[in-house]
Amino acid sequence: MCALSITHRARTLWCAALVVVVACSGTEPVPVTTGTARVTTATAGADLDPDGYTVALDNDSTGTTQPVAINGSVTFSRLIPGSHSLTLRGTTANCLVAGANSQTVSVVAGQTAEVTFHVTCVRRVALAGVWNYVEQFGNPLACNDTGSFVLTGTSDEFGGTDDLVGTCDRQDGSVDHAFSGPVSGILTYSATGPVSVNLSVGGCSYSADVAGAPSDRLINGAIQCSSGTGTWTAVRGGGAVTDVSVSPATRSIVTNGTARLRAIMLDASGSRRVGPVVTWTSDAPAIASVDASGVLTGVAPGSATITATADSKSGRATVGVEVVTFATVAAGAFHSCGLTTSGAAYCWGHGTYGQIGDGGTADALAPEAISNISGLTAISVGAVHSCGLTPGGVAYCWGSDLYGTLGAGVPAARVCGMEGGPCSTTPVAVIGGHAFSALSAGWAETCALTQAGAAYCWGDDTYGELGNGSAALTRTPVAVTGAHTFVSIASGNVFACGLTVDSAAYCWGNNAAGQLGIGPTSPRVCSNEPCSTAPVAVSGGLTFTTLSVGYWHACGLTSSGAMYCWGDNDDGQLGASTSETCAGLACSTVPLPVAGALQFAQLSAGSFHTCGVTAAGAGYCWGNNADGQLGNGTTTRALTPAPIAGGFAFAAVSAFGRYHSCGLSADGIAYCWGYNAVGALGDGTTFGAYGPVRVAGQAGASAPAALRVGRRGRIAPRFALPLSARPPSP
Repeated sequence: MCALSITHRARTLWCAALVVVVACSGTEPVPVTTGTARVTTATAGADLDPDGYTVALDNDSTGTTQPVAINGSVTFSRLIPGSHSLTLRGTTANCLVAGANSQTVSVVAGQTAEVTFHVTCVRRVALAGVWNYVEQFGNPLACNDTGSFVLTGTSDEFGGTDDLVGTCDRQDGSVDHAFSGPVSGILTYSATGPVSVNLSVGGCSYSADVAGAPSDRLINGAIQCSSGTGTWTAVRGGGAVTDVSVSPATRSIVTNGTARLRAIMLDASGSRRVGPVVTWTSDAPAIASVDASGVLTGVAPGSATITATADSKSGRATVGVEVVTFATVAAGAFHSCGLTTSGAAYCWGHGTYGQIGDGGTADALAPEAISNISGLTAISVGAVHSCGLTPGGVAYCWGSDLYGTLGAGVPAARVCGMEGGPCSTTPVAVIGGHAFSALSAGWAETCALTQAGAAYCWGDDTYGELGNGSAALTRTPVAVTGAHTFVSIASGNVFACGLTVDSAAYCWGNNAAGQLGIGPTSPRVCSNEPCSTAPVAVSGGLTFTTLSVGYWHACGLTSSGAMYCWGDNDDGQLGASTSETCAGLACSTVPLPVAGALQFAQLSAGSFHTCGVTAAGAGYCWGNNADGQLGNGTTTRALTPAPIAGGFAFAAVSAFGRYHSCGLSADGIAYCWGYNAVGALGDGTTFGAYGPVRVAGQAGASAPAALRVGRRGRIAPRFALPLSARPPSP
């Protein structure tokens, strides 16, 4: 009831308000149940992305995203209280978000949570174009490669090609291997460090830092391959070709031999150029021809000029083609050498350790002339080194010097191979002032005889193979103990043997496979294996006219032409049945007669096989034949002497090759057979042969086609073969 004393208008308003108060007095206010989150971006630096970004709420599980400017804000409303994640998306590779990109915020009802993403955009890098690189590969670093990457694409992921030229020897212009293949890569940006590039090339991973503004260098590079590690750097190239040269500028090859020439193109800055088409021509194709990729072939004796032209610029090389006539030929582990009738030395095959002797470390598919020496009277081929004698008895060696096998007194100046061990790619003189009459290059040691019959050895001595009573490596010839007068000497793998003036055989060094021929008991233990550090007499009281030492076995020839062998027989290389075992291998610790009652005039013990030649010149081999090294037209192992195919009359056969053999026919033609992926057969190819094939460069017709059946090829490795006491197949 309203009071009557109040005026009519006032009473009306007052009563209405009272009605409202009375009507609302029984209702609660509505609570706020959601919150908001505001996202702000703060972008700084170079090369900002004008398109902005996208913010995703809770990893976009509800489909909630909003665009946001590079320096802007966006709000997410009506969020259920609790934890929510916010992620900034759409940033380019060069725009880096500081800290964790996905940030978690706690949303409270009726309040706004604040999130700021700090973005730094570093200067974008463009790598498209030509990059000339130098890489060092091996541990310690041994090989120096040069080449060019041609990178394509404008995004942070790109492709391209790699043109690799040379390895280990670019400083002297030779080419060891070439590689051309695809490249894929990605750029990785950093707000606090350098931009980096990662490339995938031929099964290897390359990484480096990008330097320069604009980018003109790739530095601090690292290489990771299954075969080892390395480092690399690169500089940007490109531009018009201003100069072309041919590497090497002078080259000699034999007839039917091949060699690769390289066109080195430079731009105005002096950087290498790749890509322009190179045209190759020969001014005398009847003497030396060249194909479109720069592969040279010797056709006939004489001289030719080879020209490479690109973008109207030209470079030239002078090529000499020669014919050789061999007086001796010998097989090493993966290479071979021959001495001509004039005393010139040639080698071919695996060259990674400088054992070809031509100044480089390239594999040679055909005979290459030895540098800086001529007029040799003898040559001996070891595992990965070679040696020769001058008429005055001075010994020269070349190849690996990892174990001191070159005898130069100090480690050779260069480094070769994956081991990065010392080596010499040209002959170096053996020190000591000795006048030698004979020498023998083995696996990790070398031995020689003076004209008075005194024996000297140098190199590895882990198992007493130097025969001087110790087990210490020496790079200087040391006298073999015992005061024996020897007429011949032969080195194998960690052991050696000599034949005295009274035809008695003595051996020293490792005896794990019974290769000393002294029975089951050894005088000493060297590095946990049976050995003798001084010469010990081969048992049986036999007298020999010739000895030959192989990998882990040895053989001797009696005056009647009977051959005896002892040592490792796991592949049947002794040519006789055995019942003994040595270190888990079939063996004989005493000499056994080779089966078959053949009378031999010459013999050669190899790695896992043996060969011999009868007085009539018939060649026989036996033992392991997985690569056709027995030359009998098959790959079947022979436990007894099997005739070499082709009906050749041989003057001598050499079996020291690990998986190949060589022989010189009675009419002075050199042949090889077996494994050939690194060119050890010297016929200008990398195809293996199960029968004798003619070494390139000799006068006369090639071997009959029938002898070339069953040939096969293997792919040679990109990197060097590892050197160890018992290395794997290449």
